[in-house]
Amino acid sequence: MAKNEIPKLIARIKVVSETVSYTAPARASEKVTDSLQQLGPRWTGLFSNSWFIQSKDYGLIGDGTGQPGNPRPIRIAGSPPRSKVKQVIASGSSTFSIVNDIYYSQEAIDAVPYTPEPFDQEPLKKTKSGFRPPGGTRGMKNLDKNGPNRQTAQLDWFPKYAAGGKMQKDVETTFANIFNKLR
Repeated sequence: MAKNEIPKLIARIKVVSETVSYTAPARASEKVTDSLQQLGPRWTGLFSNSWFIQSKDYGLIGDGTGQPGNPRPIRIAGSPPRSKVKQVIASGSSTFSIVNDIYYSQEAIDAVPYTPEPFDQEPLKKTKSGFRPPGGTRGMKNLDKNGPNRQTAQLDWFPKYAAGGKMQKDVETTFANIFNKLR
């Protein structure tokens, strides 16, 4: 007598659909956030701990502490409701965003000129000394090594990671690892 394998197939399809629409993008977002925390500037740790992960379809799914200190990894707990996964699959799109909501985040990624603020504590990350002219961006190439300014992240750390291929590699590697576990 033949065994009915349809229930097993349906269960497998459910696992794969959740993996494609939620698990793989969520884990890739965690990996990217870890990299952003490590590569970015870290004076008090406020910037590093102000990243959060949200999904247009699933809502806010992981956030940092928003507190000073060394970076605390952002982890997404649990799985979404089955009905939500079905909605996302039916929409044909699963979009996840990684955002930093600290007020100076645009300065920290060198998107706008840096505005110096008084600072009287030792940074949480190793620094490089130099001089930055007023209105200059953090990490400028023309740092005078003898200047009073310090930086805790490499020059253009954000665009190098985001557009330089490392972010894409983190995403692809995470997806591949998750899909390999399904086999």
